[in-house]
Amino acid sequence: MPAMNTESTRVAVVACPDWQAVAAQCDLHARGQVFDAVAVLHAQRVIARTAAAAEQGVQVGMRKREAQATCPNMHIAAHNPERDRLMFEPVVHAIAELVPLVEVSMPGVVVLATRGPSRYVGGDDALAQRLTVIAETALRKLAQGQRIPFGVGIADGRLTAMIAARSAASVGAPRVVAPNESAQCLAVLPVSVLADFAEIDRNVVSLLQRLGLAHLGNIAEIQPSILVGRFGPVGNEMQRLARGLDRHPPIVVAPPPERASTHRFEMPVEDVNVVVLTAREVADQLVMHLSDHGASCVRLHISLHTDHGEQNDRVWYQPEGLTAAAMAERVRWQLDAWIASRGVTSGVVLFRLSPMGLRAREGRQLGLWGDSTQADEWASRAIERLTAMLGAESVRVPEWRGGRDPAEVFELTSAQVVDVERRALSQVVTETCWNGALPTPSPSVVYDDPLLVLVRDADGNDVTVSGRHELSAEPTVVVLQQHRYNVLSWAGPWPVEERWWDTSRQRRMVRMQLVVSRNDTAITTRALVVVREHGQWWVVARYG
Repeated sequence: MPAMNTESTRVAVVACPDWQAVAAQCDLHARGQVFDAVAVLHAQRVIARTAAAAEQGVQVGMRKREAQATCPNMHIAAHNPERDRLMFEPVVHAIAELVPLVEVSMPGVVVLATRGPSRYVGGDDALAQRLTVIAETALRKLAQGQRIPFGVGIADGRLTAMIAARSAASVGAPRVVAPNESAQCLAVLPVSVLADFAEIDRNVVSLLQRLGLAHLGNIAEIQPSILVGRFGPVGNEMQRLARGLDRHPPIVVAPPPERASTHRFEMPVEDVNVVVLTAREVADQLVMHLSDHGASCVRLHISLHTDHGEQNDRVWYQPEGLTAAAMAERVRWQLDAWIASRGVTSGVVLFRLSPMGLRAREGRQLGLWGDSTQADEWASRAIERLTAMLGAESVRVPEWRGGRDPAEVFELTSAQVVDVERRALSQVVTETCWNGALPTPSPSVVYDDPLLVLVRDADGNDVTVSGRHELSAEPTVVVLQQHRYNVLSWAGPWPVEERWWDTSRQRRMVRMQLVVSRNDTAITTRALVVVREHGQWWVVARYG
């Protein structure tokens, strides 16, 4: 029998399964596009899907073609973390009215300690019902009256509460696990829940299964020293999770003032970038201070104050530890969400970074193949040194923004406010859900200033496009920078009409893709993206 849980804190979790797909669906509804079956793809695999898509057989992990074959009428959306965060903010704000200090570990999940709220509303069962009403009201408003599946779970420890919330979402009623029963509930569950709910590496989980440890109860019965000797610090974490204990129990009260890093501006600041860059400098000092004491921050309380007395508080959680860049990035997310909710009427005059959860800094074994390498760490340090020597805007990295024009899809952002090391572990979004955007793969070269080009037919006449978007003739020759190319193949034209309601910013053009070859001294083949706008052809991008 697993040991009784004596270390965990009662935790409540409000979770919306497959939130990425739900957020994409709500975003489509807001733009007048109604789809019941929606799936979100990242790296050409499904990472989330709506209930309608799941009913037709679409599963997480499917490849794009397999998912489309399973559900042909399904809408494919791109992975967009910024959209997921902003769409979930109304739910977080509604829960924060009941519990001022809530923790956002990821979009779609809200975690809070139940000690104070349960006493206020009359127990865990009453709190679960109150959270259900609050979340359902906020989600229905977000989905324009439609019901979004979600669950509320309360238990000892984060892992048990997360699983209880997922179970509650499937049955449509909140689930409360009685105190000191988390270990018994976890004992019969497969070890795969460690990867699904506790962010344990799936390779480690696969090794556990091959060793014959099929359930969490098997791990709970093993001595911690044995697991630590085989798996290192991860082994100790898995043993605690299997016993129903928590890695980092939620903090019930605010942290002591002496552990907070505060910055006060002389004048109210309305520019988000200025606040974030200042937060990065403060975060650098905080991380250095914690590092000198052999600790890293896993839970950060960020408090923002404006000149009109408005205040916004949020707790951010990262089990691997928050770097200085990650802290600054959370400040940007929180400030953007606050502005989007129209809760800001003046500039920021003060912000406070308070480490609420610490863990000992541990050595990290780098992978031999894939994953993060020593070269990635060296590159991150080089970027930090260059930024310190040359200024905040000296080093920039691409950040996905979205758009139909290839030049608008990515925007260069200061590397000082981006967690470069963690971003290197994830692939760049290459597929967008914008109607009229170029399909994948994206062009390798996008010109800041488009190149003027002549597109002619077999008779030497300029190829034009009618009002019905029909070509006057098949393109056969392209003249680019005084060089003549033969058209080997072509596709299009595809019309793009933007901002038709704004006479000063409206845009109407057609786009084509051409594969051309030049035969003089050498054979040169190029794939071009050309557009016709204002009666002329332009090369806006090329492949290879």
